[in-house]
Amino acid sequence: MRNNVTNRVLIPGDGRNNRAIASAMKLGLELSRKVANDIEGVVLYFPNKKSIRNSCLKTVVSPKIARLLHDGRHIPMGAGSELRLRAETLKTFKNGSHRDIVIAIGADAKMMAKVDKIADLHTVIAVPQNKGSLDSWAETWSPLIPGEKKKEAEKMLKDPIITKALTALAVGIDFSQPGLAIQDRKQVENMVRLLRQNNRYEEPEILRDWALSNGWHTRTVDELVGIWEKTFDLKNTTMIQNAA
Repeated sequence: MRNNVTNRVLIPGDGRNNRAIASAMKLGLELSRKVANDIEGVVLYFPNKKSIRNSCLKTVVSPKIARLLHDGRHIPMGAGSELRLRAETLKTFKNGSHRDIVIAIGADAKMMAKVDKIADLHTVIAVPQNKGSLDSWAETWSPLIPGEKKKEAEKMLKDPIITKALTALAVGIDFSQPGLAIQDRKQVENMVRLLRQNNRYEEPEILRDWALSNGWHTRTVDELVGIWEKTFDLKNTTMIQNAA
């Protein structure tokens, strides 16, 4: 079964920085060659159409390619490849399912909120509009930041039994999708009830960090935490102390 978890990368710098844009482009294009059979194309994602021409893109690639992308052309990505490079904006990027690599240039929270709603993306590589523009996004998704080690503590649950239970559920449920289907929700509820019966407990915030760092959609994580808190009845402090 194909892994539908969306990978996320945050490039240090901003959308006015040639080096940051070049790093994002290089990473995205190199990755596209490695996963060509698993993606539909590569998308350069901008705030608006004007920013396509006025960004550093024409310096990083070429004025001609920047102009063609601005005009809506799809650029072939090498001899023998069916992949195409195209440009989208906040206004034109359609919802739905896209198996693309997205390179967001000059991105802010509004741009990334739209991307995060698109199902089945392979990888999102973001260059923030300004320093700090994507701090909230980074806090939510814990993206890979080149040159910076990911916090291992956020990826660990204290109880390996809980980790195994959640990981086993992911075999049949795509947690990267926004929200749980009715049958999926029942599976999660049954699993959490079983953990409670066996006195397996974890703090909700640690559970949230683990799920986000493993590619779960924020809405799905909210549902998981809600089920967890309801099942463990967190207002009952005596039960919590016994479970711990």
